[in-house]
Amino acid sequence: MTAPDLSARYGTVRQRRALPQWFWYALALVAVLVGGAFVFWVQADSSDEPTGRDVGFTLTSADEVSVTFEVSKRAEDTAVCAVKALNTSGAPVGWKEVAIGPYADENGNGISVQTVQFRVLGEATTATVDSCWKVD
Repeated sequence: MTAPDLSARYGTVRQRRALPQWFWYALALVAVLVGGAFVFWVQADSSDEPTGRDVGFTLTSADEVSVTFEVSKRAEDTAVCAVKALNTSGAPVGWKEVAIGPYADENGNGISVQTVQFRVLGEATTATVDSCWKVD
């Protein structure tokens, strides 16, 4: 079959019209607005909440553990961080809540390093910061 026979049999393919230029400008504007709103939402949501970051831990004895962690918060806020010790199966065997009062370093930041010791109920293999929150 030749091309004229195919077009006579099946019809010709219609060409799509190109999208107008204003459509692409509108799409770019929407993308910029959505991106800006996302960045604003992430910054506004996480700026006030304190965060804890593990630095290290030491198993001082069979029933005691020492945890060192860094807390980032606003300098004037008081925060509470929960630290936990886990056994080999990941079950918690120790838990302690630590209050961190208002603090500012030499740059005015509320970043501090805390070390806390606490007793455990069974043999611990790791210890970590579970969460931190602001006290009103």
